[in-house]
Amino acid sequence: LREAVLGHSGAQCCINRGFGSSCTEHHLYYYHRMVKALEPRVLVYSPGLGNATAMGYTPEETWELAQRVMAYAKEDFPNLRIYLCGVFAYRNRNKPNYPDLVKFDGWLREYAENTPDCTYIDVTNYEPLHRDDIYDTDGKHFNRLGYDIYAELFREALKDELALY
Repeated sequence: LREAVLGHSGAQCCINRGFGSSCTEHHLYYYHRMVKALEPRVLVYSPGLGNATAMGYTPEETWELAQRVMAYAKEDFPNLRIYLCGVFAYRNRNKPNYPDLVKFDGWLREYAENTPDCTYIDVTNYEPLHRDDIYDTDGKHFNRLGYDIYAELFREALKDELALY
């Protein structure tokens, strides 16, 4: 997203610190390198649930670790704005883990609603992501078109922040 989500001036103002197959325990472990070292003004955080449950964490454990990441960030950077990415449950609505996804997404939404300087990004209800032609051959990850649409979601959600750059 670094090249796709640009500031109003056209400058790159986004640093992608996410890495594949990570879960919230990794986010917490690498917090000092991934977040603190960058001294961010804005944190777009996607704690996710998929990799965590695949690694044996319950939704409750995952949520506890995600809250610690955000608490560290707010402690280190009191004026930090957090944009909390909801869970993309749309494609999983017919799968057994759907209730856990909905529950976890509810925790994210509630946290954002009750936390100053925190905004929830509703990924599941972003209609352009409800297409079948935006996925790679694994049926799970976005293809180029999917990532373009995903970038648009972030440009919309972060428009006030991007206007500052």
